[in-house]
Amino acid sequence: MAKTEQEIRGKVGNMVFYKVGNEIRVRSTTNDFQDADSEGQHPGRSRLRVATLFYQRLTKTISRRIWKLAATGTSQNGFNLFMKKNMMVFTPCGNVGDFSRLCLTAGVLQQVNHLEVTADDAGRVTLTWEVGINSPSAGDEDRLRVIVLLSDRCFSPFVVEGVDARRKDGSMTFQLERAGGQIAHLYCFFSGEGGMTYSSSQYVRVGG
Repeated sequence: MAKTEQEIRGKVGNMVFYKVGNEIRVRSTTNDFQDADSEGQHPGRSRLRVATLFYQRLTKTISRRIWKLAATGTSQNGFNLFMKKNMMVFTPCGNVGDFSRLCLTAGVLQQVNHLEVTADDAGRVTLTWEVGINSPSAGDEDRLRVIVLLSDRCFSPFVVEGVDARRKDGSMTFQLERAGGQIAHLYCFFSGEGGMTYSSSQYVRVGG
């Protein structure tokens, strides 16, 4: 039985998250309990632990509310929705199998249109995108935010700070420190005014 201190509850596949006192515990459902230690169950349980760890790290970086809002109107909570979109991206041995398939945010806002990235030798990264989108889900004042995963610290996400770029600007430049040849995986998303609406993340990378 696994334990976690995070506020995570619900069912994902054959695993149930439930609260006992101040702890959240994980168990297999009754139908699968007899096979819980079978060789075939081990990869699934390992992948679940890896994905749960990543979610815990992610929600220390961005607000858990993003996924909670994305799950509004569904039968899922934010954690379950994250797992539905991402669990199979992780490998049982504790790695991210495909960075381009990771979805770090979800929501109803228009995504970044025609997103492109360039980087220079001084560590300056520039993102550009299309402006003038005529859509009720694309506000000019939507703020672009960027989550970064470095290739050698992919379970330590961080958000680019100190830059205020809006959808209407069409570009954003920031400084990114990385070792020579190190790949930086960037997940870009918009947040609406008031912080109550978000877009799904869009992936680009620097290096490699």
